[in-house]
Amino acid sequence: MNRFIFDSHEKKIPIIMVALIAGIVGAFLVIIALRFTSLGEKVTLKQAEKRESARLSSQPNLISSEQNIIDVVQAVGPSVVMITSTNIVVENYDFFFGPEVANVQSLGSGVVFRSDGYILTNYHVIKNSSGMVAKIVVVLSKQTDNSGKAYPAKIIGVDPQTDLAILKIEAQNLPSLKWANSNEVQVGQTAIAIGNPLAENLQNSVTVGVISAMGRTLTTGNSQLRNMLQTDASINPGNSGGPLIDSKGLLIGINTAIAAHSQGIGFAIPSNTAKYVADQLIKKGHVTRPGLGMVYIHFSKKNYRDLENRLGFKLPVQEGLFIIKVLPKSPAATVGMRPGDIITEINNNVVQAQDIYKGIIANSKVGSKLKLTCYRGNRLKKITVKIGEL
Repeated sequence: MNRFIFDSHEKKIPIIMVALIAGIVGAFLVIIALRFTSLGEKVTLKQAEKRESARLSSQPNLISSEQNIIDVVQAVGPSVVMITSTNIVVENYDFFFGPEVANVQSLGSGVVFRSDGYILTNYHVIKNSSGMVAKIVVVLSKQTDNSGKAYPAKIIGVDPQTDLAILKIEAQNLPSLKWANSNEVQVGQTAIAIGNPLAENLQNSVTVGVISAMGRTLTTGNSQLRNMLQTDASINPGNSGGPLIDSKGLLIGINTAIAAHSQGIGFAIPSNTAKYVADQLIKKGHVTRPGLGMVYIHFSKKNYRDLENRLGFKLPVQEGLFIIKVLPKSPAATVGMRPGDIITEINNNVVQAQDIYKGIIANSKVGSKLKLTCYRGNRLKKITVKIGEL
């Protein structure tokens, strides 16, 4: 009988190769199971669910965003008030019966500036150009413990230059707002407007948009509102004086006006300006500002000819500030400035097409000095003047 004799030097099959072959066979069996049984469908479904969950988690959570706005509105709402003013208007005068008068009511919004009853609103909400203001009433939000209680209000101070006013009601422990630094506001960030548009039954209406632009100048009648915030959050008549809020619930502006014949263009006074003015109105009843105490006409290459025609003589320069009035005992009067002088440079900044005077003054402190380059006739002068409080 033949026997198989193995050479003692022959190599045995390595264990690792056996494991590899077993792994291949096992993988093949798993593939067959996934392909021809319901187990494959379940695994595929779970994988799809994981991918969808990962996709959604990488995108903004709309529900969370909406909830944030809801939370902000609920937190801020109690600090928003409704303001009604009743004006006495003389409609006619009868020889026998005397004047015929009517009570005209206007509606606006405001915010609780301080918990001890100080209310901030727009000046135009409480002023009346055609009659006398008889009564101003502040109605608290229905979200407060006072549940819509109305209080008579008195005027503490107004500032027509910024269209702001402070009222006072006899109430305590009112919910006041937290203020943002408007210098940090950015174009594109969320803006939430709250107010009382059109009618009393629309109290604390909410609109949402973004900050569309910054640094806008708004001309209203004979005055200009500078450095305004522009927003597309809908602002309607009655919203004036109400707050413009960011996504953190901080006040970034006081809603003031809408652009005529437009949609989605509203303006708000920046929070830094509003807070500064409100503090001064409470403290002094008026706002003092840095200034030199002069009235001037800004002219440039575009309109200097018109000014020459009005004056009847040729100007020594084509751009500058032509002084038409100097207030007595003002800083400008103290250094000898007088009507007819022309300022061409302020702190080595040339006065050109843009009127830089107001911007420099607004950013200067009382007591600081300005270096002016002026013409008196054809003679050039250098003047240093100290900014005063006007």
